[in-house]
Amino acid sequence: MAISAWWLANDVRMVNVDNAKHLLIAAQWKNALAGGALLDPFTEWLQYPPGVHLVGALAIFVTGGVTVASMVLAENLVFVPLLALGCYGTAKIAFGRTAGLIAVVFAFATPMVMSMFHVFMLDGPEAAMVAVTAWLLLASERFARIEMAAAAGVVAGLGMYTKGTFALFVAGLALMLFLRGGWRNWKGWLTGGVLFALVCGPWYVAHLDDLRGQTSGAIGTAGGPSTPLWYGTVHFPETGTFANFAWYGWNLVNHQLYLPLTLFFVAALGWALRELVARRRQLRDSYLPELLVGGLVGYVGVSMIVLKDPRYSLPCLVFIAVLVSGWIVSLPRRPQLVLAGVLAALFVVNTVNHNFGVGGIHKIETPWTVESPIREYSFTVFNEAGYFEGGPSRSAQPFVDLLDRIRARGGTAVAMDAAGFSGGGWHLGGTTLLVVGQTDLLLSFSPEAVTSRSDFWIARYAVADVGRPPCILSPVADDGTGLYVYRGKVPKQPARVAPDCP
Repeated sequence: MAISAWWLANDVRMVNVDNAKHLLIAAQWKNALAGGALLDPFTEWLQYPPGVHLVGALAIFVTGGVTVASMVLAENLVFVPLLALGCYGTAKIAFGRTAGLIAVVFAFATPMVMSMFHVFMLDGPEAAMVAVTAWLLLASERFARIEMAAAAGVVAGLGMYTKGTFALFVAGLALMLFLRGGWRNWKGWLTGGVLFALVCGPWYVAHLDDLRGQTSGAIGTAGGPSTPLWYGTVHFPETGTFANFAWYGWNLVNHQLYLPLTLFFVAALGWALRELVARRRQLRDSYLPELLVGGLVGYVGVSMIVLKDPRYSLPCLVFIAVLVSGWIVSLPRRPQLVLAGVLAALFVVNTVNHNFGVGGIHKIETPWTVESPIREYSFTVFNEAGYFEGGPSRSAQPFVDLLDRIRARGGTAVAMDAAGFSGGGWHLGGTTLLVVGQTDLLLSFSPEAVTSRSDFWIARYAVADVGRPPCILSPVADDGTGLYVYRGKVPKQPARVAPDCP
């Protein structure tokens, strides 16, 4: 969290599209709550359940402004401790206290986790809530402890407010606990199930028709001409093919864990499967089968969704981290210490590499490497660029400085050309957050808003087309465009009017 705070304080860049979308939803819910519409986050449909966005809305209430840093840091303050707690608790119950510590180190050595807590996205919080739910489910002792089963039901219900796919990652674990003796403890599983339904039911019942339409599109037939394109002109793989089920495996190597941590997981998975076969009669009280099936159901479930993204399988992290911890503590003392030391070293290397943007990019390519976002048949060892972002960047600082100069000249509002700021590295959501989060200027994307000398019009044009120097070159993409500022007017022919650069 301290690194995230430092990172956010030093980063000024165009906000990622999805990141901006969720930040603006949080701002919308803040406005609704401030206006007394307390039920709007639960009754209005904005594609996503409102749990994480309400954390961002609370940050706006506390800080008094819509800033990227405050909302992302609020997400860190809530969900980073929950991820640590869930991984530690799950591994401790399954394999002991030492395993709990190792699981936490593994989880926070994961490169994608570092990236996801530099942005305001749903997948990191979803992974945290899956981890806490897994801990409480195991702590219920197959639903025998009613109070822990009740807590698991409530937390799982809250987890459903992070993202709808949450259920995929806890269903297998809960089912195995039920089948392996939990069915006898009917008071426990019934209490947990009722509380789960009571907590998450209102939002999901209210939006049943919306969710039905969303889900039918998500699990439609892949590989055909109507399938969404992930890159270029290549469709997602057919859902029943090996390529489909290997997709998130390659993603694990090249986006989530990278090769060194993936090797830890492969070794742990081999150990777990061997234990399952060799000691199946001694595993009556072990949670190893539950952990394996829980992770498998989550992996297969998310693989069946046509629209894929590298971050969608991140909630499987708790199962990966706990299996790795179980494998390490099962070893004799010396190799246990060696592997724990290697894991600690990877934690340090990934932290420096990923958060500070140093160490370079190291990959192992093969003749069969596919030029796709997940780079099938290649192996990423380290990558300072990170998943979303590597080290802090101040690439948008020239734009913020331009806004400051407008304010210094008496500007109170800026209107921006919506078409010009919808491409070339710009988009309206991220631009809005840069203006609103960095200045007190009023923002509009309509030329009709320019009505006085305190209003400034900002447009983005190709410098070659205008034939005049811009106020600044476009800072978010080196594409030959520049930003032109005009005070109190919107020129119909920019080539004939000199910009009024502050």
